[in-house]
Amino acid sequence: MEINKKISLIVSFFILALVSCQTKKIISYEKYENLNLEKKAEIDEYLTDAKKLISKKESEIVLMFQYNCFFDKSLKLNNGYETKFPKISNKNHYGQRFATFEKKFGDIKIKLSDGRKFFINQKDGYDYIGVCYYEKENKLYIEYFNYPHMLVLE
Repeated sequence: MEINKKISLIVSFFILALVSCQTKKIISYEKYENLNLEKKAEIDEYLTDAKKLISKKESEIVLMFQYNCFFDKSLKLNNGYETKFPKISNKNHYGQRFATFEKKFGDIKIKLSDGRKFFINQKDGYDYIGVCYYEKENKLYIEYFNYPHMLVLE
């Protein structure tokens, strides 16, 4: 009987160790039509500026990577897009990096330079996905947005 308790305890610790090592995903959805007028005006202003940087087609989604969430790392998407986030002294590192991703490729696989891998599902009606990895707490924040489309002529 004593051996069964010890085995049971060891198995419990092993399971807890496995669970605690997994990255926690925090997922949120923000619908443009549900925002108050002030927040809509803020988003509209942001989109006006973003249109200069993002040329999106109906067949694509836009991935928005928060720069300060990926300091000193590089990331690679399953469609081959790759970028680095160097931390340079005496420089503000705010803002985002944008990448377009063809919807037909399905789920998005992100691989960081430290070997971590994340999978992000596409959601119908949400063409903009914000991504932030908080390494200290091993949390991946995924924000889905259904902003008004910023389409280029196809």
